Amino acid sequence: MDESTGTRFWVGASTLGAIGTAARGIRSLDIAVDGGATLGEPVDVGPNPMFLAVSRAAGVLGIVHELAEGRVSTWTFEGDGLSSFGLSGATGAADPCHLAFDEAGGLLFAANYSGARVSVHHAAPDAPADVALSADFDGSGPNRERQEASHPHQAVVDSARNQLLVPDLGSDRVRVLGLDTLPEALGHDEERDIVVHAGAGPRHLVIAGDLAITANELDRTASVIDLAAGREVAWCSIGDDVEPLGLGCSAIRLTRGGIVLIGDRDADALRALRFDAEARTLELVATVVTGGRHPRDLELTHDERFALVADQGSDSIAVVALDGVGVPTGVVGVVETPAPACLARM
Repeated sequence: MDESTGTRFWVGASTLGAIGTAARGIRSLDIAVDGGATLGEPVDVGPNPMFLAVSRAAGVLGIVHELAEGRVSTWTFEGDGLSSFGLSGATGAADPCHLAFDEAGGLLFAANYSGARVSVHHAAPDAPADVALSADFDGSGPNRERQEASHPHQAVVDSARNQLLVPDLGSDRVRVLGLDTLPEALGHDEERDIVVHAGAGPRHLVIAGDLAITANELDRTASVIDLAAGREVAWCSIGDDVEPLGLGCSAIRLTRGGIVLIGDRDADALRALRFDAEARTLELVATVVTGGRHPRDLELTHDERFALVADQGSDSIAVVALDGVGVPTGVVGVVETPAPACLARM
């Protein structure tokens, strides 16, 4: 889809039906410049394709299949369809929930939530995608039910510092892995890990220059991280107007206007915080209830006129209008689709 006429997304979904109705595959979703939506037919890419990532460099779609025996697969785009790029491979750990490509698109990094592991996979034509390298973590936190062990929840390539950042919900850390030894090894020195305040449960993050902002699932906060110094410098609540239900923060995005958008699964809402990079502060400026349930992921259109929120529990995607800097103003459309869990922007 031409960016001047709109934005194409691919929607990852649960095929197991644990939250929402069981899906039959992933689907394309085109959002026009006026917010109008066109949803494609399901494409069967294998069981439980919960998170997707697009390599613009390689023109490849990566998928993690969130299963007890985790898998990854890679696909190429053919019009409105997909075709296999490499062979599906095992992560060697349970419940992979996120993945990211390196800059060249030749490697995939998968965060295995229940396996306490980041696995590295080759993305190559007709080649097996089985785990090639891995880093395994230990650690725990004060929440005995949710932080009994390490739970890597995301993998983010920090190109400016040639490292991989991995929010670890179970240990209240952002794991820092060096990429300079690839493809022979994946470096991890625990002394480089960034400690977040106890009980936070960092889930996802975004990078903003020498800073990062984390969405902390367990205590409903967002933290500002100094990546150069390797430490947390501030945090704030995303809203105290609802009773915490233990679901808390989900996905996080940063607009070009400096607005941090965070999904709030306790409030079934989209939260907006103004980020002041110089002062290193966050301030809640808006809350928009999506009308759905369990906002699992969110993404922006290329022109940042709209945010899309994947409400997995209500089988719907909310289209939310944004103002000139990215503050949400209200829901302007709803797309019905089974158990949407991820929105991968082309």
